[in-house]
Amino acid sequence: MRRLLLAVMRIGAGVLVLLIAAFMALASYYWLGWPDWLRLTLAIAIIPAVAVLWFFPGDGRWMRRGAALALIAVFFAAYSQKEVLPRTFVPLHERVIDANFSGNIVEIVNFRDAIHPVGAPAQPRWTTRSFDLSELAGAQLVYQPFGNSAATVHVMMTFAFRNGDHLAVSFEARRTSWDKFDALAGFFRHDQLYPVLGTERDLLWKRLAHVPPNELYFFDIQGSNAEIRAYLTRLLEFVAELHDRPQFYSTVSESCFTTLIKLSPQVRDAVPWYDLRRWVPGASVGLLQELGVIENDVTEEELTRRQKLGPGVKPPWKFETANDWSRHLRSRIGVTQTASTGQ
Repeated sequence: MRRLLLAVMRIGAGVLVLLIAAFMALASYYWLGWPDWLRLTLAIAIIPAVAVLWFFPGDGRWMRRGAALALIAVFFAAYSQKEVLPRTFVPLHERVIDANFSGNIVEIVNFRDAIHPVGAPAQPRWTTRSFDLSELAGAQLVYQPFGNSAATVHVMMTFAFRNGDHLAVSFEARRTSWDKFDALAGFFRHDQLYPVLGTERDLLWKRLAHVPPNELYFFDIQGSNAEIRAYLTRLLEFVAELHDRPQFYSTVSESCFTTLIKLSPQVRDAVPWYDLRRWVPGASVGLLQELGVIENDVTEEELTRRQKLGPGVKPPWKFETANDWSRHLRSRIGVTQTASTGQ
């Protein structure tokens, strides 16, 4: 029995070492700042090098295994010190957003209000906007599928104010190209976490200006204005932190959805780390219903059907103000009949 246990432990240790080596290889490949030849060489060489050190039989085996463990330790010591490096980003991600507080007023620097022609490149517009947090009137979670799995969903927030203004918030991977995004890179501290704060006619129409347009779903957040204000304040404080100390985007722990979860104590503390719904944006509706954050007196399927944005959304340039377009947008939630988009 003891021999069997030792054999299982040896096999388990070997498998773990190989998995760590695979992680090291991919992390090396996505390591910014290193020359391409070095990244590629390490990515190719690390797994066989670690495997030889760990599995090669004969005299000195424990010394070789010690060398393998030392190599792993040195790598992860360096990996833990990785920093976000300056790069050339797409125009929509070119500027860094900041948030400055003065009592109830928050001033957002590099607030975005881009124009998104249908099927054409965006036209970035940046400004400075102030919002009175005491005038907050509600919030909605916006759910945008962009693939066929629960993992390929983007989740955003939008906050409404009594004067009709809206503040849309999206956490994204800061892009160097719209054509070369690598989802796998999000596991290896490659991309910068990028908050976008802007108008709904920017962040939401951007999705509708796709050809074909993305689907959007809107879910009202249940809670008092004080609770919603506290949540928005945490989001904005985190935005200010990112301005001063950039962080990496992480598919697991710092993505569009997990960032929103971490900044909400009501959700963060209620959902154990091993609950996969905490990490999968496509599971957000059912999870938030269970927690009472969004409406839960109907099934997830019924709520999702009812809160889907219908056809017939006209482009923002058909309206005089951003507030006018936001009101028009909500008039199309739950609409099912076919209608011309006016695009």
